[in-house]
Amino acid sequence: MKPTSQGLGSGFLIHDNWILTNAHVVSDSRMLLVNKISSPKPFLADVLAIAHDSDLALLKVRDPKFYQGLTPLELGGIPELRSRVRAYGYPVGGKELSRTEGVVSRIEFGTYVHPGIDSHLLIQTDSAINPGNSGGPVTQSGQAIGVAFQSNLRLNDVGYFIPVPLINRFLTDIKDGRYDGVPEIGIETSSLINQDYRKYLGLPEDTGGILIERVVPHSSADGVLLIGDVLTKIEDLQIDVAGMVRYSEQLVTFFIEAENRQIGDPLKLQVWRKGKFINLTLTLKTPPFGSEMRNSYDELPEYVIFGGLVFIALNRNYIHSPGNITPPLAYEHWYREIERPRTRQEQVVIVTRVLPSPVNSGYTNLHNFVVSSLNGKPVRSLAHLEKILKNMPLETTNVVFESEWHKIPVVLNFKESLEQHNSVLKRYGVIDGSRIYEDKNKDSQ
Repeated sequence: MKPTSQGLGSGFLIHDNWILTNAHVVSDSRMLLVNKISSPKPFLADVLAIAHDSDLALLKVRDPKFYQGLTPLELGGIPELRSRVRAYGYPVGGKELSRTEGVVSRIEFGTYVHPGIDSHLLIQTDSAINPGNSGGPVTQSGQAIGVAFQSNLRLNDVGYFIPVPLINRFLTDIKDGRYDGVPEIGIETSSLINQDYRKYLGLPEDTGGILIERVVPHSSADGVLLIGDVLTKIEDLQIDVAGMVRYSEQLVTFFIEAENRQIGDPLKLQVWRKGKFINLTLTLKTPPFGSEMRNSYDELPEYVIFGGLVFIALNRNYIHSPGNITPPLAYEHWYREIERPRTRQEQVVIVTRVLPSPVNSGYTNLHNFVVSSLNGKPVRSLAHLEKILKNMPLETTNVVFESEWHKIPVVLNFKESLEQHNSVLKRYGVIDGSRIYEDKNKDSQ
């Protein structure tokens, strides 16, 4: 049996007796205990909502006595550059509340460590934010202006915190009892600094704008924006030649206007297209990529076992494990979308390992085999693979797994695979032959 582990983090009380903290502080937890300042008694708490894409979580303590004598912090706004801030928490698991001070040194978009792929607004400070500070408040003038969180591990003497706009977006999102996620426009852009190219496009001299180089299929922008469009305005904000807008007296990327909204909200745009300005409106959607692109938390991995072959959907957790960044997997995970875009329901299915048994003799070293088709049918997801196997006629002789990356297919006897299925599971101590989460809305058609 795998030994249990424990972690520590900070949090703070806001309205409605909610405790705000980081998602990475409470992820994968089986029991949550919360301590008050200068109180040795732990209280059981539950996760009310969690946003892995923006590293935020809400907790509520079960015992109402916990809240006696506590005053919630009000949420403030975005601090000015070079203004002073304070960070509170319990660094390195200390028992006494720590307070450090520093100045705001940068306000920018950056990658959040917890999800691994999502970029959002973040604020950099030289205030010491160490392990254990995560989830604690960063304050200014008695108000919380952010949540301390995981910093860029390559930098020293730098701390980061999640600003209030992203916190408010999270709190609004969960009002219906469900977290939908941060929307994205779905475009790739480049700056328009080159004057010759601006003249080539016929752009007025007093116009800024950013050039659209790619529209991500199935995204919010798909069918609305075109490659070659110059995005000049988002809502009422003018976009400069570097893609920046004036936001709360600071220059930040224009993506901030999408980030502050909810899934399903309209977003007004102005583009320069074929020599004239055009006003457009798109409807914001979740990112078109599936959950496999992010770090995964709070659930056991999905799998399907057939003939002793263990199938999984290629995901970020797996490919970042030692020995798994092979050229085929790297291409399928990161680059295939450009050549043949997938929907959120589509997955790359691979054989990750083999549970040796008579039916799969000769395949025991099979590893990271990308499954493209099963008996001639393209495999679109792990759930789709399972459905094909379940619906296979009993008179089927062989099951043939083919791959675009491997010239030799994997062939199993269908009848023997069914007959040995339960004995294989029993031999290797596996309770269920598959685990598929239906609420992920996978394609099983």
